[in-house]
Amino acid sequence: MKIESIVIRNVRNLRDVHVRPPAKFNVFVGDNGQGKTNLLETIYLVSSLRSFRASRLSEMVRAGEPQADVQAIVEYQGLKRHYQVQIEDGRRKALIDGKNVRPVTKYFGDFNVVVFTPDDLHIPRGSPGERRRFLDRSVFNRDASYLATVGDYEKVLRSRNHVLKEIAGKVRGTSNHSSLLAMMDVFDEQLIMIGSKIINDRKSYLAELIPNLCKSFESITRNGLRVECTYQTECGSEDEFRRGMAASRARDLARQSTSLGPHRDDLLFTLDGHKAGEYASQGQLRAIVLAWKAAEIELITGTRQQTPILLLDDVSSELDASRNSYLFEYLCNTAGQCFITTTDDKHVLLAENRADFRVSSGEITLINSNI
Repeated sequence: MKIESIVIRNVRNLRDVHVRPPAKFNVFVGDNGQGKTNLLETIYLVSSLRSFRASRLSEMVRAGEPQADVQAIVEYQGLKRHYQVQIEDGRRKALIDGKNVRPVTKYFGDFNVVVFTPDDLHIPRGSPGERRRFLDRSVFNRDASYLATVGDYEKVLRSRNHVLKEIAGKVRGTSNHSSLLAMMDVFDEQLIMIGSKIINDRKSYLAELIPNLCKSFESITRNGLRVECTYQTECGSEDEFRRGMAASRARDLARQSTSLGPHRDDLLFTLDGHKAGEYASQGQLRAIVLAWKAAEIELITGTRQQTPILLLDDVSSELDASRNSYLFEYLCNTAGQCFITTTDDKHVLLAENRADFRVSSGEITLINSNI
C-alpha cells in the first residue's frame, strides 16, 4: 500500500501543495509552525475522513478560503484509486474515483493509515478520554465499520442527554414529563445495544493486540518486565449495562448527563502488575506506547496482507536514544511507506530508501533523495 501522489489545497497554511512521495521513507524537515503536522493531518483526513487534531473539520480550512480539498492517488494490491475529500461550510464530501461514496462506510477498507504523535506518548498518564480516543483510532483501523457504530452511539448519547436536560426543566407530573420519560426508555435501550457492541469491539481488538504488544515491549526494553492493558468498564455484559442504566437514572437526571457507557470507560496499563501511569518511568511509558504502535502495524498487516502507511509526527525528539534507535531499526525491517516529520533530521536514523523535503511557510520542496 502506498500513496503515489497527494494534492492539498487550502488546508490550514498549505495553500497549494503537490507531493509525489517515494514508496519508503519520506522525511519532512522544518521549524515548528511551518506546516509539517498539517501535511500529516491531511493524509489522515483523506484516509479516515477525520482529523487526529481537530474536533471540527472546519478548523482545517485555510483562513479566508471557502473550501479545502485533499486528493490522493493510492495503490493497493496492484489497483490504483483516487481518493478525495472536500470540506466546505463545516461539511465533508468524500469521493472515490470521482464518485460520491454512499454509504460513507464504503470509503474505508483499502487505505489504512497509522498515526503516531508526541501526544500519544503521554497516553498512559493522560486522561481517560485521551485513552479512549487512542484505542478507538486503533479499532477503526482494524474494522472500518467501527466508525459508523461510534457515530450512531454519539448521536443517541446526545439525544439522551438532551432529554435529561428537558426533564430537569419540566414540572414533574405533567403529561409532557411522562412522554419524556418514555422517550428516555427508548434511548436507554438504543444506548445499551450500540454501546455493548462498542465495548465488545474494543475488548476483541485488545485480545488480538496484547500478545504483539507484550512481544514488542520486550524487544524494546529487554528487561523482562511484563506489560498488560486491561479494558475497564462497568458494563461487562449487556445485562449488566441494562441494570446499570436503570440504577443510574436518578443520578443522571440530577446531573443532566449520562454517567454509564463506553464513553466513560478506560484503559489500564500495568507493568509487572503495577499501574504504569503511577509507577513506570517516563522511558518505560514511552516504550509501552511505541510497542502498541508496532503491534498495531503488525495486526493491520496480518489482517489486510498489506503494510499500512505510517505517519510519525516529530516523535523522535520525544524518545531517548535507545528507543529512537529501536524505532528506526523496526521501521527498516518491517514498515512500508512512512511520512516522518522532524525539526532536526539528525533524529531520523535512516540512511537508505529516504527522500527529504523542506517545509517552510506551507510550501514543501524535495531537497534530497536516495531512492
